[in-house]
Amino acid sequence: MRRRTFLASGAAVGAAAVAGCSAEEVDDGTGGTTGSVEDDDTIVVASTEAFVDAPSDSAGPWVKDEFEARTGATLEWDVRDQGINYYIERHNEGVGNDAEVYLNVRPHDLVRIDENADGDLFVPIDDGALSNLDDVGEDYYFDPQDRVVPTWLSYCSLVYDGRSLEAPGSFEDLLSEEYRGKLALSNPQEGTTGLLFMLWTIDEFGEDGYLEFWNDLLENDARVLDGWSDVYPQFLEEEVPMIVSYSNDRVYAKRDEQDLEKHQVGFLEGQGYANLLGAARFADGTNDDLAHEFVDFVLEPDVQAAVAERNVTGPVVESAEPPEVYRDYAEHPDEIVFFDYDELSGNLSTWLEDWGREVAGDV
Repeated sequence: MRRRTFLASGAAVGAAAVAGCSAEEVDDGTGGTTGSVEDDDTIVVASTEAFVDAPSDSAGPWVKDEFEARTGATLEWDVRDQGINYYIERHNEGVGNDAEVYLNVRPHDLVRIDENADGDLFVPIDDGALSNLDDVGEDYYFDPQDRVVPTWLSYCSLVYDGRSLEAPGSFEDLLSEEYRGKLALSNPQEGTTGLLFMLWTIDEFGEDGYLEFWNDLLENDARVLDGWSDVYPQFLEEEVPMIVSYSNDRVYAKRDEQDLEKHQVGFLEGQGYANLLGAARFADGTNDDLAHEFVDFVLEPDVQAAVAERNVTGPVVESAEPPEVYRDYAEHPDEIVFFDYDELSGNLSTWLEDWGREVAGDV
């Protein structure tokens, strides 16, 4: 196992070609998706709570309104507490689901699908049906079976209150007395940021050392909560001064007129763990035209720019021009850590099981 330095441009990722357009100036449809569906068509899109109804801000409501205005179709979100596991279980039971597309698939989701789903949960999206696909950067693809079209990129990092803390420079710093009881993060078995942080620690300490680090972290009174939606409110309410979150947090803080000194980003060892997301087509979907229309809409440069502000998530479309607030306040690590599908496959379940057996009992 080796450290992935994927996306060699490093800190330039997501910041290229930014002219500073405002997300409020999104095209009304004359230059974007024209809408080739019937007015009474409805598409159900599965996604995550963080995208649809986050404790900070969500892109979901804007995406719904904009897609409906451009196409005349109706978009309904389908958000499940169990995440991808819900759809795997229904697929294996042979009952299917109403969703046509899953938006915000991650590499670890694919591993879980391929380890647990009977047959194909997703099928490849027809490249020829997407007019914006050629503008997606090659480095953002993460599915070796080409089922997933990349849609967004962010980085897992620390976010800390700069009014009371100095930035920790290393993982070992987190174990010092200075940070005792100061850190909260999500359970890797439940929350994405917790899982990304766990993978980051595996990259740093190896399979033989990451559990010892986690045990030491708990000995230093770190709080492990269920998910990011539990962690982030504690930070906002000043119950804890440092959390594992995303390095684009300052975009939201600036736009929401919060104290930027409170919202400082910390990259341990100058690194951040890449959080790549994409869109996939359910194998039992019934409306190919509308499903492809939605994915192509998500890849529209102005939609990518709007989501960069509303969900503080970076674009993967090279011609997208994120708004000025994103350009000025989104932060990027000097070094990017990332385990690709091949590295996660055959390892992820074991790593999580070992974490649960050795660490979760102390949470």
